[in-house]
Amino acid sequence: MAELLDIGAARLDAKTNTVLVQAKSAQIGSTPDDAPGFDDTPIFGQLGVTAVPFGKDDRGNAQAIGDENVPGHNAVITSVRDVRASQVVQEIAPGETGIHSTGPDFDAVALFKKQLLALMVGNDCAIVMDRENKRFSISCFGLHFEMSEANGVVFTDGQGATTQLKGGVNSQMGQIVLGGRNPVAPVCYSPTPVVGVTGSTVPALGVFIGV
Repeated sequence: MAELLDIGAARLDAKTNTVLVQAKSAQIGSTPDDAPGFDDTPIFGQLGVTAVPFGKDDRGNAQAIGDENVPGHNAVITSVRDVRASQVVQEIAPGETGIHSTGPDFDAVALFKKQLLALMVGNDCAIVMDRENKRFSISCFGLHFEMSEANGVVFTDGQGATTQLKGGVNSQMGQIVLGGRNPVAPVCYSPTPVVGVTGSTVPALGVFIGV
């Protein structure tokens, strides 16, 4: 017989490397304690994918289908869902797939969409490969790097400094410091006097020497 179970807690068994859960089925008495319990119930899932459910909290809990017909076990978990991950579900449409962490915020996500793969952590880190729109981008902490057919190669610090390479043109925006800046050493200097330059030609951080 298969039952719908509420998962309260989960752990990894160090001896068997099996994910075990504490679960209860539907309440049959007047109090929640009257629900039949399933202690140390193993999760059976897909090869190559291992997930430990996040424990019950004030938002709810994961639910599972427990099969009581497997010899040697009071039950085994054959499938699990967690409605607390609704923000991930809202991002996918028919034909698309989402893979995500199992809690507490479910904020490490991989989305597989039509001609698009997105890897996201929280709301400020993302790698997006968009073949349909010919665009690859990495965005994190306000910084951005992009390669696309529309914009060429673009990278920016999010504070006004931007470089764009497109159509054989190198476009620079923001304050320009030639020769590098601390802690990056100058990339261009002359060990000998340069025509048109007065003063020392000894390399100095953040100082460009040349004409």
